[in-house]
Amino acid sequence: MKQAIRFCVALCLMSVATSAADELQWNIRNVPRESVTVIAHRGAGYLAPENTMEALELTWRMGGIPEVDVRTTKDGVIMMFHDNNFARILPDASEEAKKKGLEDLTYDEARRLDIGAFRGAAFAGQRIVSLEEICEALRQDRWRRVYVDVKNVDFRLLARATEGLHEQIVLATGKDDEARRWRKMAPLSGALLWMGLGKATDEDIEERFAALRASDFEGVTHLQIHVRFNEDGTTMPSESCLRKAGSELRRRRIEFQTMPWGVGEHGDRVDYYRRLLDLGTAGLSTDRPDVAMQALDEYYAQPLAGVWNVRDHIPFEEVIVQAHRGYGNAAPEGSLESFEMAWRLHMVPEADLRMTRDGVIVSFHDTNFARILPDAPEELKKKGIEDLTFAETQQLDIGAFRGESFAGQRIISLARMLEALDGHPDRMLYIDIKQIDFDVLARQTLGYHPRLIVASTKYDELTEWKRVAPRSRTLHWMGGKEDDLARRLAALRDVKFAHIDQLQIHVSIAENGVFSPSETFLRRTGEELRRYGILFQTLSWTQGDRPETYQRLLDLGCASFATDYPQETMDAIKAYYAGKEQSR
Repeated sequence: MKQAIRFCVALCLMSVATSAADELQWNIRNVPRESVTVIAHRGAGYLAPENTMEALELTWRMGGIPEVDVRTTKDGVIMMFHDNNFARILPDASEEAKKKGLEDLTYDEARRLDIGAFRGAAFAGQRIVSLEEICEALRQDRWRRVYVDVKNVDFRLLARATEGLHEQIVLATGKDDEARRWRKMAPLSGALLWMGLGKATDEDIEERFAALRASDFEGVTHLQIHVRFNEDGTTMPSESCLRKAGSELRRRRIEFQTMPWGVGEHGDRVDYYRRLLDLGTAGLSTDRPDVAMQALDEYYAQPLAGVWNVRDHIPFEEVIVQAHRGYGNAAPEGSLESFEMAWRLHMVPEADLRMTRDGVIVSFHDTNFARILPDAPEELKKKGIEDLTFAETQQLDIGAFRGESFAGQRIISLARMLEALDGHPDRMLYIDIKQIDFDVLARQTLGYHPRLIVASTKYDELTEWKRVAPRSRTLHWMGGKEDDLARRLAALRDVKFAHIDQLQIHVSIAENGVFSPSETFLRRTGEELRRYGILFQTLSWTQGDRPETYQRLLDLGCASFATDYPQETMDAIKAYYAGKEQSR
Protein backbone atom coordinates (compact mmCIF):
# COMPACT_ATOMS: atom_id res chain seq x y z
CA MET A 1 0.00 0.00 0.00
CA LYS A 2 1.64 3.18 -1.21
CA GLN A 3 -0.70 5.91 -0.02
CA ALA A 4 1.44 7.20 2.82
CA ILE A 5 4.57 7.04 0.69
CA ARG A 6 2.92 8.88 -2.17
CA PHE A 7 1.68 11.70 0.01
CA CYS A 8 5.12 12.31 1.47
CA VAL A 9 6.44 12.86 -2.02
CA ALA A 10 3.78 15.50 -2.64
CA LEU A 11 4.40 17.37 0.62
CA CYS A 12 6.46 20.50 0.71
CA LEU A 13 10.18 20.55 1.44
CA MET A 14 10.70 24.29 1.77
CA SER A 15 9.29 26.71 4.30
CA VAL A 16 8.20 29.41 1.88
CA ALA A 17 4.87 31.00 2.62
CA THR A 18 2.17 30.81 -0.02
CA SER A 19 -0.14 33.69 -0.78
CA ALA A 20 -3.71 33.79 0.44
CA ALA A 21 -4.89 33.34 -3.13
CA ASP A 22 -2.78 30.21 -3.48
CA GLU A 23 -4.21 28.80 -0.27
CA LEU A 24 -7.75 29.33 -1.38
CA GLN A 25 -7.28 27.52 -4.66
CA TRP A 26 -5.32 24.57 -3.31
CA ASN A 27 -7.14 21.32 -2.57
CA ILE A 28 -6.09 17.72 -2.28
CA ARG A 29 -7.04 16.98 -5.91
CA ASN A 30 -3.84 18.76 -6.87
CA VAL A 31 -2.01 15.62 -5.70
CA PRO A 32 -2.67 12.08 -6.95
CA ARG A 33 -5.63 9.99 -5.79
CA GLU A 34 -3.16 7.43 -4.47
CA SER A 35 -1.86 10.04 -2.02
CA VAL A 36 -5.09 10.08 -0.02
CA THR A 37 -5.71 7.47 2.67
CA VAL A 38 -8.96 6.18 4.15
CA ILE A 39 -8.60 5.07 7.76
CA ALA A 40 -11.30 2.68 8.97
CA HIS A 41 -12.16 3.52 12.58
CA ARG A 42 -12.13 0.36 14.74
CA GLY A 43 -11.32 -1.64 11.62
CA ALA A 44 -14.51 -1.17 9.69
CA GLY A 45 -16.66 -1.24 12.78
CA TYR A 46 -19.86 -0.09 11.15
CA LEU A 47 -19.67 -2.71 8.39
CA ALA A 48 -18.43 -5.64 10.49
CA PRO A 49 -17.89 -6.35 14.20
CA GLU A 50 -15.39 -3.75 15.33
CA ASN A 51 -11.76 -4.74 15.95
CA THR A 52 -12.13 -8.16 14.37
CA MET A 53 -10.05 -9.79 11.65
CA GLU A 54 -13.14 -9.70 9.44
CA ALA A 55 -13.24 -5.90 9.81
CA LEU A 56 -9.51 -5.56 9.13
CA GLU A 57 -9.54 -7.79 6.07
CA LEU A 58 -12.54 -5.90 4.70
CA THR A 59 -10.66 -2.60 5.08
CA TRP A 60 -7.52 -3.89 3.38
CA ARG A 61 -9.56 -5.26 0.47
CA MET A 62 -11.12 -1.82 -0.01
CA GLY A 63 -7.64 -0.25 -0.14
CA GLY A 64 -7.96 1.45 3.25
CA ILE A 65 -5.96 1.27 6.47
CA PRO A 66 -7.68 -0.14 9.57
CA GLU A 67 -7.41 1.49 12.98
CA VAL A 68 -7.56 -0.86 15.95
CA ASP A 69 -7.72 -0.43 19.72
CA VAL A 70 -5.49 -2.58 21.90
CA ARG A 71 -5.62 -3.59 25.56
CA THR A 72 -3.79 -6.12 27.71
CA THR A 73 -5.38 -9.15 29.37
CA LYS A 74 -4.77 -10.17 32.97
CA ASP A 75 -2.04 -12.55 31.83
CA GLY A 76 -0.29 -9.96 29.65
CA VAL A 77 -1.57 -10.74 26.13
CA ILE A 78 -2.23 -7.73 23.89
CA MET A 79 -5.65 -8.00 22.20
CA MET A 80 -7.94 -5.80 20.11
CA PHE A 81 -10.75 -4.27 22.17
CA HIS A 82 -12.04 -0.70 22.48
CA ASP A 83 -14.28 -0.32 25.54
CA ASN A 84 -13.15 -0.33 29.16
CA ASN A 85 -15.89 -2.86 29.97
CA PHE A 86 -18.17 -5.38 28.23
CA ALA A 87 -21.54 -3.65 28.78
CA ARG A 88 -22.02 -2.55 25.14
CA ILE A 89 -20.53 -5.64 23.50
CA LEU A 90 -22.24 -8.21 25.76
CA PRO A 91 -25.67 -6.65 26.48
CA ASP A 92 -27.18 -9.99 27.65
CA ALA A 93 -24.37 -10.88 30.04
CA SER A 94 -24.70 -10.70 33.81
CA GLU A 95 -24.24 -7.32 35.43
CA GLU A 96 -21.04 -8.56 37.05
CA ALA A 97 -19.63 -9.66 33.69
CA LYS A 98 -20.61 -6.40 32.00
CA LYS A 99 -18.67 -4.38 34.57
CA LYS A 100 -15.43 -6.24 33.89
CA GLY A 101 -12.79 -5.08 31.45
CA LEU A 102 -10.33 -7.01 29.29
CA GLU A 103 -7.65 -6.60 31.97
CA ASP A 104 -9.83 -8.67 34.33
CA LEU A 105 -9.78 -11.71 32.04
CA THR A 106 -7.09 -14.11 30.91
CA TYR A 107 -6.44 -14.65 27.22
CA ASP A 108 -8.34 -17.95 27.25
CA GLU A 109 -11.32 -16.35 29.01
CA ALA A 110 -11.39 -13.44 26.54
CA ARG A 111 -11.27 -15.79 23.54
CA ARG A 112 -14.44 -17.55 24.69
CA LEU A 113 -16.52 -14.36 24.41
CA ASP A 114 -18.77 -13.84 21.37
CA ILE A 115 -18.28 -10.17 20.42
CA GLY A 116 -20.30 -10.28 17.22
CA ALA A 117 -23.69 -11.56 18.34
CA PHE A 118 -24.84 -8.14 19.61
CA ARG A 119 -24.70 -6.96 15.99
CA GLY A 120 -27.03 -9.76 14.83
CA ALA A 121 -26.99 -13.43 13.88
CA ALA A 122 -24.86 -12.80 10.78
CA PHE A 123 -21.98 -11.68 12.98
CA ALA A 124 -22.32 -14.28 15.74
CA GLY A 125 -19.23 -16.25 16.68
CA GLN A 126 -16.69 -13.42 16.27
CA ARG A 127 -13.86 -13.55 18.82
CA ILE A 128 -11.49 -11.00 20.32
CA VAL A 129 -8.29 -11.00 18.27
CA SER A 130 -4.74 -10.97 19.61
CA LEU A 131 -2.08 -8.56 18.44
CA GLU A 132 -0.05 -11.54 17.24
CA GLU A 133 -2.82 -12.40 14.76
CA ILE A 134 -2.63 -8.86 13.38
CA CYS A 135 1.15 -9.12 13.13
CA GLU A 136 0.85 -12.36 11.19
CA ALA A 137 -1.51 -10.65 8.71
CA LEU A 138 1.04 -7.83 8.30
CA ARG A 139 3.87 -10.32 7.71
CA GLN A 140 1.89 -11.89 4.87
CA ASP A 141 1.71 -8.58 3.00
CA ARG A 142 4.33 -5.92 3.74
CA TRP A 143 2.22 -3.23 2.04
CA ARG A 144 -0.50 -3.58 4.67
CA ARG A 145 -0.63 -0.86 7.29
CA VAL A 146 -2.49 -0.55 10.58
CA TYR A 147 -3.11 2.29 13.05
CA VAL A 148 -2.89 1.18 16.68
CA ASP A 149 -4.75 3.13 19.37
CA VAL A 150 -3.22 2.11 22.67
CA LYS A 151 -5.68 1.99 25.57
CA ASN A 152 -3.77 0.34 28.42
CA VAL A 153 -0.68 -1.25 26.86
CA ASP A 154 2.88 -0.50 27.91
CA PHE A 155 4.74 1.02 24.94
CA ARG A 156 7.80 -1.13 25.58
CA LEU A 157 5.70 -4.27 25.41
CA LEU A 158 4.04 -3.06 22.20
CA ALA A 159 7.41 -2.22 20.62
CA ARG A 160 8.77 -5.69 21.41
CA ALA A 161 5.62 -7.45 20.23
CA THR A 162 5.69 -5.66 16.87
CA GLU A 163 9.45 -5.80 16.28
CA GLY A 164 10.23 -6.14 12.59
CA LEU A 165 6.86 -4.64 11.65
CA HIS A 166 7.30 -1.07 12.88
CA GLU A 167 7.32 0.34 9.35
CA GLN A 168 3.77 -1.00 8.90
CA ILE A 169 2.41 0.49 12.13
CA VAL A 170 1.27 3.98 13.07
CA LEU A 171 0.56 4.63 16.74
CA ALA A 172 -2.59 6.68 17.37
CA THR A 173 -2.77 8.85 20.47
CA GLY A 174 -4.37 12.03 21.76
CA LYS A 175 -1.22 13.01 23.71
CA ASP A 176 1.80 14.58 22.02
CA ASP A 177 4.17 13.33 24.73
CA GLU A 178 3.08 9.77 23.93
CA ALA A 179 3.82 10.34 20.23
CA ARG A 180 7.35 11.49 21.10
CA ARG A 181 7.89 8.58 23.49
CA TRP A 182 6.70 6.00 20.96
CA ARG A 183 8.88 7.35 18.11
CA LYS A 184 11.95 7.13 20.35
CA MET A 185 11.17 3.46 21.02
CA ALA A 186 10.16 2.68 17.43
CA PRO A 187 11.69 5.31 15.10
CA LEU A 188 10.64 3.36 11.98
CA SER A 189 7.01 3.59 13.02
CA GLY A 190 4.72 6.59 12.57
CA ALA A 191 2.70 8.44 15.19
CA LEU A 192 -0.73 9.97 14.65
CA LEU A 193 -1.84 12.70 17.03
CA TRP A 194 -5.61 13.19 17.14
CA MET A 195 -7.43 16.11 18.64
CA GLY A 196 -10.90 17.48 19.04
CA LEU A 197 -13.45 14.68 19.53
CA GLY A 198 -15.86 16.86 17.59
CA LYS A 199 -15.82 19.57 20.27
CA ALA A 200 -12.74 21.65 19.43
CA THR A 201 -13.10 25.36 18.65
CA ASP A 202 -10.67 27.36 16.50
CA GLU A 203 -9.06 28.59 19.69
CA ASP A 204 -8.61 25.04 20.98
CA ILE A 205 -6.85 23.96 17.79
CA GLU A 206 -4.59 27.00 17.70
CA GLU A 207 -3.64 26.41 21.35
CA ARG A 208 -2.70 22.79 20.58
CA PHE A 209 -0.73 23.83 17.50
CA ALA A 210 1.14 26.51 19.45
CA ALA A 211 2.25 23.87 21.97
CA LEU A 212 3.34 21.56 19.15
CA ARG A 213 5.32 24.33 17.45
CA ALA A 214 7.32 24.75 20.65
CA SER A 215 8.63 21.19 20.16
CA ASP A 216 8.77 21.51 16.36
CA PHE A 217 6.01 18.85 16.19
CA GLU A 218 8.53 16.30 17.47
CA GLY A 219 7.39 12.71 16.99
CA VAL A 220 4.27 13.56 15.00
CA THR A 221 4.03 12.11 11.48
CA HIS A 222 0.24 12.30 11.09
CA LEU A 223 -2.22 14.71 12.68
CA GLN A 224 -5.98 14.19 12.78
CA ILE A 225 -8.59 16.80 13.66
CA HIS A 226 -12.12 15.71 14.50
CA VAL A 227 -14.59 17.95 12.67
CA ARG A 228 -18.16 18.50 13.82
CA PHE A 229 -20.70 19.30 11.11
CA ASN A 230 -23.55 21.40 12.51
CA GLU A 231 -27.17 21.45 11.40
CA ASP A 232 -26.67 24.81 9.67
CA GLY A 233 -23.80 23.42 7.56
CA THR A 234 -21.00 25.13 9.49
CA THR A 235 -18.12 23.20 10.97
CA MET A 236 -16.28 23.24 14.28
CA PRO A 237 -13.46 24.07 14.05
CA SER A 238 -14.13 26.44 11.16
CA GLU A 239 -13.14 25.77 7.57
CA SER A 240 -10.62 28.60 7.67
CA CYS A 241 -9.00 27.05 10.75
CA LEU A 242 -8.83 23.65 9.05
CA ARG A 243 -7.38 25.09 5.86
CA LYS A 244 -4.70 26.93 7.85
CA ALA A 245 -3.88 23.76 9.80
CA GLY A 246 -3.58 21.74 6.60
CA SER A 247 -1.27 24.31 5.05
CA GLU A 248 1.09 24.26 8.02
CA LEU A 249 1.12 20.47 8.19
CA ARG A 250 1.96 20.18 4.48
CA ARG A 251 4.93 22.48 5.00
CA ARG A 252 6.09 20.22 7.82
CA ARG A 253 5.55 17.03 5.79
CA ILE A 254 2.96 15.82 8.32
CA GLU A 255 -0.09 14.06 6.89
CA PHE A 256 -3.26 16.06 7.59
CA GLN A 257 -6.27 13.91 8.50
CA THR A 258 -9.84 14.67 9.52
CA MET A 259 -12.71 12.67 10.95
CA PRO A 260 -16.33 13.89 10.58
CA TRP A 261 -18.61 14.06 13.62
CA GLY A 262 -22.06 15.44 14.35
CA VAL A 263 -24.74 15.26 11.68
CA GLY A 264 -24.18 11.98 9.89
CA GLU A 265 -22.46 10.64 12.99
CA HIS A 266 -21.13 7.52 11.30
CA GLY A 267 -19.61 9.37 8.35
CA ASP A 268 -22.33 8.45 5.87
CA ARG A 269 -22.50 11.85 4.17
CA VAL A 270 -20.58 11.92 0.88
CA ASP A 271 -20.78 15.71 0.72
CA TYR A 272 -18.93 16.04 4.03
CA TYR A 273 -15.95 14.16 2.67
CA ARG A 274 -15.92 16.35 -0.43
CA ARG A 275 -15.77 19.45 1.75
CA LEU A 276 -12.94 18.00 3.83
CA LEU A 277 -10.99 17.10 0.69
CA ASP A 278 -11.38 20.64 -0.61
CA LEU A 279 -9.82 21.83 2.63
CA GLY A 280 -6.69 19.79 1.95
CA THR A 281 -7.40 16.63 3.91
CA ALA A 282 -5.04 13.82 2.91
CA GLY A 283 -6.50 11.22 5.26
CA LEU A 284 -10.16 10.49 5.97
CA SER A 285 -10.80 8.65 9.24
CA THR A 286 -14.28 7.17 9.31
CA ASP A 287 -16.71 4.52 10.52
CA ARG A 288 -17.83 4.18 6.91
CA PRO A 289 -14.78 3.51 4.72
CA ASP A 290 -17.11 2.44 1.92
CA VAL A 291 -18.72 5.90 1.79
CA ALA A 292 -15.35 7.65 2.07
CA MET A 293 -14.02 5.58 -0.85
CA GLN A 294 -17.11 6.48 -2.89
CA ALA A 295 -16.58 10.16 -2.12
CA LEU A 296 -12.93 9.92 -3.17
CA ASP A 297 -13.79 8.23 -6.46
CA GLU A 298 -16.41 10.85 -7.30
CA TYR A 299 -14.13 13.69 -6.23
CA TYR A 300 -11.26 12.61 -8.42
CA ALA A 301 -13.56 11.83 -11.33
CA GLN A 302 -14.03 15.60 -11.71
CA PRO A 303 -10.78 16.92 -13.23
CA LEU A 304 -9.35 20.26 -12.28
CA ALA A 305 -10.45 23.04 -14.56
CA GLY A 306 -8.19 24.27 -17.33
CA VAL A 307 -5.01 22.86 -18.85
CA TRP A 308 -2.89 21.23 -16.16
CA ASN A 309 0.47 22.77 -15.41
CA VAL A 310 2.67 22.93 -12.37
CA ARG A 311 2.29 26.62 -11.63
CA ASP A 312 -1.49 26.55 -11.38
CA HIS A 313 -1.84 23.31 -9.44
CA ILE A 314 1.20 22.80 -7.22
CA PRO A 315 2.29 25.33 -4.59
CA PHE A 316 5.76 26.76 -5.07
CA GLU A 317 7.13 25.12 -1.92
CA GLU A 318 6.23 21.66 -3.21
CA VAL A 319 8.51 21.83 -6.26
CA ILE A 320 11.43 19.61 -5.27
CA VAL A 321 14.97 20.46 -6.36
CA GLN A 322 17.61 17.73 -6.13
CA ALA A 323 21.14 19.07 -5.90
CA HIS A 324 23.07 16.62 -8.08
CA ARG A 325 26.21 15.36 -6.27
CA GLY A 326 25.35 17.65 -3.37
CA TYR A 327 26.10 21.12 -4.65
CA GLY A 328 28.97 20.07 -6.81
CA ASN A 329 29.34 23.30 -8.77
CA ALA A 330 29.92 25.43 -5.68
CA ALA A 331 31.69 23.00 -3.35
CA PRO A 332 33.55 19.71 -3.67
CA GLU A 333 30.96 17.21 -4.88
CA GLY A 334 29.69 14.71 -2.34
CA SER A 335 31.20 16.65 0.55
CA LEU A 336 29.39 17.61 3.72
CA GLU A 337 29.96 21.25 2.77
CA SER A 338 28.07 20.73 -0.48
CA PHE A 339 25.18 19.00 1.33
CA GLU A 340 24.89 21.79 3.88
CA MET A 341 24.77 24.37 1.08
CA ALA A 342 21.89 22.50 -0.56
CA TRP A 343 19.93 22.15 2.68
CA ARG A 344 20.33 25.85 3.45
CA LEU A 345 18.66 26.61 0.12
CA HIS A 346 15.80 24.19 0.94
CA MET A 347 16.94 21.63 -1.62
CA VAL A 348 17.59 17.92 -1.32
CA PRO A 349 21.23 16.93 -1.89
CA GLU A 350 22.20 13.71 -3.64
CA ALA A 351 24.98 11.46 -2.37
CA ASP A 352 26.68 8.66 -4.33
CA LEU A 353 27.50 5.76 -2.02
CA ARG A 354 30.32 3.23 -2.20
CA MET A 355 31.92 0.93 0.35
CA THR A 356 35.56 0.89 1.42
CA ARG A 357 37.65 -2.26 1.64
CA ASP A 358 36.90 -2.49 5.38
CA GLY A 359 33.15 -2.06 4.95
CA VAL A 360 32.58 1.65 5.65
CA ILE A 361 29.96 3.31 3.43
CA VAL A 362 31.14 6.67 2.09
CA SER A 363 30.10 9.40 -0.33
CA PHE A 364 32.02 9.12 -3.61
CA HIS A 365 30.88 9.14 -7.23
CA ASP A 366 33.64 7.90 -9.54
CA THR A 367 34.87 4.35 -10.06
CA ASN A 368 38.47 5.55 -9.57
CA PHE A 369 40.46 8.56 -8.36
CA ALA A 370 41.77 9.79 -11.73
CA ARG A 371 39.51 12.85 -11.98
CA ILE A 372 39.56 13.78 -8.27
CA LEU A 373 43.32 13.26 -7.79
CA PRO A 374 44.86 14.35 -11.13
CA ASP A 375 48.36 14.72 -9.64
CA ALA A 376 48.39 11.39 -7.81
CA PRO A 377 50.60 8.44 -8.90
CA GLU A 378 49.11 6.44 -11.77
CA GLU A 379 48.71 3.40 -9.53
CA LEU A 380 46.51 5.33 -7.09
CA LYS A 381 44.48 7.00 -9.86
CA LYS A 382 43.47 3.55 -11.13
CA LYS A 383 42.17 2.44 -7.74
CA GLY A 384 38.62 2.80 -6.47
CA ILE A 385 37.03 3.27 -3.05
CA GLU A 386 36.72 -0.50 -2.63
CA ASP A 387 40.53 -0.81 -2.83
CA LEU A 388 41.19 1.43 0.19
CA THR A 389 40.34 1.27 3.88
CA PHE A 390 38.36 4.12 5.36
CA ALA A 391 41.48 5.34 7.18
CA GLU A 392 43.35 5.45 3.86
CA THR A 393 40.55 7.49 2.22
CA GLN A 394 40.92 10.07 4.98
CA GLN A 395 44.45 10.81 3.76
CA LEU A 396 43.14 11.96 0.37
CA ASP A 397 42.39 15.61 -0.39
CA ILE A 398 39.29 15.55 -2.63
CA GLY A 399 38.92 19.31 -2.86
CA ALA A 400 42.31 20.54 -4.06
CA PHE A 401 41.64 19.71 -7.72
CA ARG A 402 38.90 22.35 -7.63
CA GLY A 403 41.28 25.05 -6.41
CA GLU A 404 42.99 26.31 -3.29
CA SER A 405 39.77 27.44 -1.62
CA PHE A 406 38.49 23.84 -1.60
CA ALA A 407 41.72 22.19 -0.44
CA GLY A 408 41.56 19.94 2.61
CA GLN A 409 38.15 18.35 1.94
CA ARG A 410 37.87 14.69 2.93
CA ILE A 411 35.65 11.82 1.89
CA ILE A 412 32.78 11.57 4.38
CA SER A 413 31.13 8.47 5.83
CA LEU A 414 27.45 7.61 5.72
CA ALA A 415 27.39 7.91 9.51
CA ARG A 416 28.49 11.55 9.24
CA MET A 417 25.76 12.25 6.66
CA LEU A 418 23.11 10.79 8.96
CA GLU A 419 24.41 12.90 11.85
CA ALA A 420 23.76 15.96 9.67
CA LEU A 421 20.10 14.91 9.43
CA ASP A 422 19.69 14.76 13.21
CA GLY A 423 17.93 17.74 14.68
CA HIS A 424 16.72 18.85 11.25
CA PRO A 425 13.42 17.05 10.53
CA ASP A 426 12.99 18.96 7.27
CA ARG A 427 16.21 17.59 5.77
CA MET A 428 16.09 14.75 3.28
CA LEU A 429 18.73 12.98 1.23
CA TYR A 430 18.86 11.36 -2.19
CA ILE A 431 21.10 8.29 -2.32
CA ASP A 432 22.53 6.95 -5.59
CA ILE A 433 23.81 3.48 -4.88
CA LYS A 434 26.99 2.71 -6.75
CA GLN A 435 28.39 -0.33 -4.95
CA ILE A 436 26.52 -1.20 -1.74
CA ASP A 437 24.89 -4.24 -0.17
CA PHE A 438 21.24 -3.27 0.39
CA ASP A 439 20.83 -5.20 3.63
CA VAL A 440 23.88 -3.46 5.08
CA LEU A 441 22.62 -0.05 3.96
CA ALA A 442 19.16 -0.71 5.40
CA ARG A 443 20.60 -1.68 8.78
CA GLN A 444 22.93 1.30 8.94
CA THR A 445 20.19 3.77 8.03
CA LEU A 446 17.58 2.32 10.40
CA GLY A 447 15.45 5.16 11.75
CA TYR A 448 16.19 7.37 8.73
CA HIS A 449 14.34 5.44 5.99
CA PRO A 450 11.42 7.89 5.55
CA ARG A 451 13.93 10.69 4.89
CA LEU A 452 15.90 8.80 2.23
CA ILE A 453 15.16 8.64 -1.49
CA VAL A 454 17.17 5.85 -3.09
CA ALA A 455 17.98 6.40 -6.76
CA SER A 456 18.84 3.79 -9.35
CA THR A 457 18.57 3.20 -13.08
CA LYS A 458 17.88 -0.49 -12.41
CA TYR A 459 14.29 -1.39 -11.58
CA ASP A 460 15.24 -4.63 -9.82
CA GLU A 461 17.44 -2.65 -7.43
CA LEU A 462 14.54 -0.45 -6.43
CA THR A 463 12.36 -3.51 -5.92
CA GLU A 464 15.00 -5.04 -3.68
CA TRP A 465 15.43 -1.81 -1.71
CA LYS A 466 11.68 -1.58 -1.09
CA ARG A 467 11.85 -5.13 0.27
CA VAL A 468 14.38 -4.22 2.93
CA ALA A 469 13.18 -0.63 3.56
CA PRO A 470 9.52 -0.20 2.51
CA ARG A 471 9.17 3.20 4.25
CA SER A 472 11.99 4.68 2.19
CA ARG A 473 11.28 6.27 -1.16
CA THR A 474 12.73 5.49 -4.55
CA LEU A 475 13.69 7.40 -7.67
CA HIS A 476 14.03 5.58 -10.97
CA TRP A 477 16.20 7.54 -13.38
CA MET A 478 16.66 6.92 -17.05
CA GLY A 479 18.33 8.49 -20.04
CA GLY A 480 18.70 7.73 -23.73
CA LYS A 481 16.81 8.22 -26.94
CA GLU A 482 13.05 8.61 -26.98
CA ASP A 483 12.44 5.14 -28.42
CA ASP A 484 14.52 3.55 -25.66
CA LEU A 485 12.71 5.57 -23.02
CA ALA A 486 9.34 4.55 -24.45
CA ARG A 487 10.27 0.86 -24.22
CA ARG A 488 11.43 1.23 -20.63
CA LEU A 489 8.25 3.07 -19.67
CA ALA A 490 6.16 0.33 -21.33
CA ALA A 491 7.90 -2.27 -19.15
CA LEU A 492 7.18 -0.21 -16.03
CA ARG A 493 3.58 0.19 -17.14
CA ASP A 494 3.23 -3.59 -17.19
CA VAL A 495 4.02 -3.70 -13.47
CA LYS A 496 1.96 -0.55 -12.77
CA PHE A 497 5.11 1.35 -11.73
CA ALA A 498 5.28 -0.65 -8.51
CA HIS A 499 8.05 0.29 -6.04
CA ILE A 500 8.66 3.65 -7.76
CA ASP A 501 7.89 6.95 -6.02
CA GLN A 502 9.74 9.33 -8.33
CA LEU A 503 10.88 9.02 -11.93
CA GLN A 504 13.62 11.11 -13.52
CA ILE A 505 14.20 11.54 -17.24
CA HIS A 506 17.39 13.03 -18.62
CA VAL A 507 16.77 15.83 -21.08
CA SER A 508 19.11 17.33 -23.66
CA ILE A 509 18.35 20.65 -25.32
CA ALA A 510 19.92 21.62 -28.62
CA GLU A 511 21.07 25.17 -29.30
CA ASN A 512 17.96 25.69 -31.44
CA GLY A 513 15.82 24.85 -28.37
CA VAL A 514 14.63 21.40 -29.46
CA PHE A 515 14.15 18.92 -26.60
CA SER A 516 15.32 15.32 -26.62
CA PRO A 517 13.13 13.49 -25.76
CA SER A 518 10.45 15.66 -27.37
CA GLU A 519 8.15 18.04 -25.53
CA THR A 520 5.19 15.88 -26.52
CA PHE A 521 6.84 12.82 -24.99
CA LEU A 522 7.65 14.69 -21.77
CA ARG A 523 4.13 16.09 -21.39
CA ARG A 524 2.52 12.68 -21.91
CA THR A 525 4.96 11.06 -19.51
CA GLY A 526 4.14 13.63 -16.84
CA GLU A 527 0.41 13.04 -17.30
CA GLU A 528 0.84 9.29 -16.92
CA LEU A 529 3.06 9.56 -13.86
CA ARG A 530 0.54 11.83 -12.11
CA ARG A 531 -2.14 9.18 -12.61
CA TYR A 532 0.07 6.69 -10.81
CA GLY A 533 0.98 9.12 -8.05
CA ILE A 534 4.63 9.36 -9.10
CA LEU A 535 6.63 12.56 -8.92
CA PHE A 536 7.95 13.57 -12.36
CA GLN A 537 11.54 14.83 -12.29
CA THR A 538 13.97 15.82 -15.04
CA LEU A 539 17.73 16.37 -15.24
CA SER A 540 18.93 18.71 -17.99
CA TRP A 541 22.31 17.60 -19.29
CA THR A 542 22.54 20.68 -21.50
CA GLN A 543 21.46 24.26 -20.85
CA GLY A 544 20.91 23.40 -17.19
CA ASP A 545 22.01 26.88 -16.18
CA ARG A 546 19.40 28.69 -18.28
CA PRO A 547 16.14 29.92 -16.68
CA GLU A 548 14.11 29.21 -19.80
CA THR A 549 14.97 25.51 -19.52
CA TYR A 550 13.11 25.16 -16.22
CA GLN A 551 10.27 27.45 -17.20
CA ARG A 552 9.56 25.31 -20.25
CA LEU A 553 9.80 22.08 -18.24
CA LEU A 554 7.42 23.46 -15.60
CA ASP A 555 4.89 24.23 -18.31
CA LEU A 556 5.26 20.64 -19.52
CA GLY A 557 4.25 19.30 -16.07
CA CYS A 558 7.65 18.62 -14.55
CA ALA A 559 7.31 19.24 -10.79
CA SER A 560 10.86 18.38 -9.73
CA PHE A 561 14.39 18.89 -11.01
CA ALA A 562 17.77 17.31 -10.51
CA THR A 563 20.38 19.87 -11.36
CA ASP A 564 24.07 20.72 -11.36
CA TYR A 565 23.06 24.39 -11.02
CA PRO A 566 20.91 24.52 -7.87
CA GLN A 567 20.90 28.29 -7.40
CA GLU A 568 20.10 29.00 -11.06
CA THR A 569 17.34 26.39 -10.97
CA MET A 570 15.78 27.80 -7.82
CA ASP A 571 15.92 31.35 -9.18
CA ALA A 572 14.16 30.19 -12.37
CA ILE A 573 11.38 28.49 -10.39
CA LYS A 574 10.89 31.60 -8.23
CA ALA A 575 10.65 33.77 -11.34
CA TYR A 576 8.14 31.35 -12.85
CA TYR A 577 5.86 31.56 -9.83
CA ALA A 578 6.33 35.33 -9.61
CA GLY A 579 4.93 35.50 -13.14
CA LYS A 580 1.83 33.77 -11.87
CA GLU A 581 1.27 36.53 -9.32
CA GLN A 582 1.81 39.25 -11.92
CA SER A 583 -0.77 37.70 -14.23
CA ARG A 584 -3.53 38.03 -11.64
